[in-house]
Amino acid sequence: MSAMTVTSTNALMEQLYLKYQQKPWTETLKLVHFCMDKPLRCPVSNDPDSPLLLCMEKIQRMLNAKSLFSVMNRLESLSRQKGLNSHVSPSGTTCYITSDMFYIEVQLEKDGNVIDAKLAHLGEAPVICDDLVEHLRMKNYDAVEKILENLSNLYQIRGNSEMKAKGYLALQSLEKDLYSMSLLDRTQDVNRVTEVLHGKVGHLVPRTGGTPMNIEFYISPYQILEAELNPGSQVCGAKIDVTVEGTDMLHKLPLSPLLDSQPGEDSNPAFLPLTDELSMDLSAYFLLKFHQPIPMSSSSIEEIQRLTGMLQLFLRLSASVTAHCLLTTLAYGNKE
Repeated sequence: MSAMTVTSTNALMEQLYLKYQQKPWTETLKLVHFCMDKPLRCPVSNDPDSPLLLCMEKIQRMLNAKSLFSVMNRLESLSRQKGLNSHVSPSGTTCYITSDMFYIEVQLEKDGNVIDAKLAHLGEAPVICDDLVEHLRMKNYDAVEKILENLSNLYQIRGNSEMKAKGYLALQSLEKDLYSMSLLDRTQDVNRVTEVLHGKVGHLVPRTGGTPMNIEFYISPYQILEAELNPGSQVCGAKIDVTVEGTDMLHKLPLSPLLDSQPGEDSNPAFLPLTDELSMDLSAYFLLKFHQPIPMSSSSIEEIQRLTGMLQLFLRLSASVTAHCLLTTLAYGNKE
């Protein structure tokens, strides 16, 4: 580095020092947070692993948000990163994270501890979001970020707010049908492993806040033996998330639950037809997302393609999913 460059750098640092030496530390810290969160107008480097970007990300993650000010800054930062809006109440103790389709209200004490977190979808009353409260209290902002991402993904459907809301309503209808199916022929004291092996849909956990409904549909013989030999052990089998996703094509999706109160042949669940009164054409389809890749036979893929009429869509589905759950979901996704 030349002597002229060193002199220029020293002069610049001296100017910065003189400019901010009279300002309180809280304002300087807020400015640093703002500069870190502000999107770059152009990439620092074409390399996605740019050292500068990695350094900034690491600093942001390592900042331990303890005070009310730092927690608010962290929430506002996460909101901006996910394309959401945020603002703080006049009292300074409530942060609102908003979009056109939902909003989150986080209430904090003056020392920065989280009191409560509520979630409200468009047209619905706010309800306490337990998983969000838990992650915020544990300062697990990676999990909070994932929740915000999942909530935004619920509405990645073409169209205006009304169409996006219809897509969310369709997902709710599917979730209610799957939940009702999980209760069929179920005894009160059934355990999780038995639900996976013999239940209509496996072990189902309803959606809470930004955490999608998930279904545990397979447990290996080794895991079953482990559960029997070690009572209380938390063995975890293969799982899928139930969600909705936008597409370029129209598909007929339900706007209300379709599970008929009267069982069909062989006491299997029966479903009402997708009539115009009970359904709507939307640029969306239901999706089962696997937590891990699952091998699948070509004959099963061909059968799914035959049932749905979709040539490329359901390669992520597994033949191991309980038949009723899979066929119900696929039937909902049929093209008109």
